[in-house]
Amino acid sequence: MTATPDAVALTLAQALKTYDLDTLLNTLAQQGGARATKQRRANLVRVFRAAEAEHVSLLVPPDDFHPWLRRTLTTNENGTPAKPNSVVSRLSALRTLDRDLRAQGLIHTDPLLDYTAPSGETGKTPLPARTDIEALIAEARAQKDDALTAALLLLTHHAVQVTEILTARWSAYQPDSGTLLRHRTAMRLDDPTLKALDVMLAQQGGPMQLETFSGRRIFPYDSQDALRLRIFQSCQRAGLRFLPPSGLRRSALRDYPLQAADAGFSNPLAFERAVTLARQAVNDSETESPPGPARRRGQASS
Repeated sequence: MTATPDAVALTLAQALKTYDLDTLLNTLAQQGGARATKQRRANLVRVFRAAEAEHVSLLVPPDDFHPWLRRTLTTNENGTPAKPNSVVSRLSALRTLDRDLRAQGLIHTDPLLDYTAPSGETGKTPLPARTDIEALIAEARAQKDDALTAALLLLTHHAVQVTEILTARWSAYQPDSGTLLRHRTAMRLDDPTLKALDVMLAQQGGPMQLETFSGRRIFPYDSQDALRLRIFQSCQRAGLRFLPPSGLRRSALRDYPLQAADAGFSNPLAFERAVTLARQAVNDSETESPPGPARRRGQASS
């Protein structure tokens, strides 16, 4: 999309403030956004009507936006529970809308960044066994796939999202302090993850040359599918069933005593809920105890 003219920005902002869904969708479509189909409108109208009735700002969402949105998406206007497919469709349409609004400069952060689809939030969904995760990481190391090794450690030790891996640039990494800037927080990395990133850093020229390539992306994956494919190939070589990135990420919440900021959560309640759900999803066949706290750079082993 091209840069938003002031008149268009004003139109979009006014449409959001007045909950004018038709004007919003049509204007975004004219600027290169998703098409304003009847189905998209139907998926979004529940959110807009509820927001207008309850005076919830969609331009500057309140702190309790996620709990409000969860109630809204999972309940029909007549008060009956929404079907799972309807919830997924509404959430997908809202994510597309937020993407188009970010592209036009109306919002600058993703209001759904830490929001998990209700259909996936179940303690009955098994997560990868820790032994399988370690086998996958060992396979990546054996293949000398440094990028995949680092990506897997970020997923399984720090609950980093795939989108964060895809967009991370070297400017966000501070090797001296062992800190990586995420979308919403800055986190301290554990030793295995730091070592993996330092290997990649050395291949670029080392920390002394960091300023010269700080704008480069850390990882070579140009899409989520590219990373999923590398994980799939490594799973095959290791004799494992495919371990999807979403499950790998949630396993970090189950296995490590992370703080909210280190896991990328700015909302403590959302973090506690995610941890509870992850720990409820323990695979019945996994009997080993969770590992202890990951050591940070500079900490001595006991």
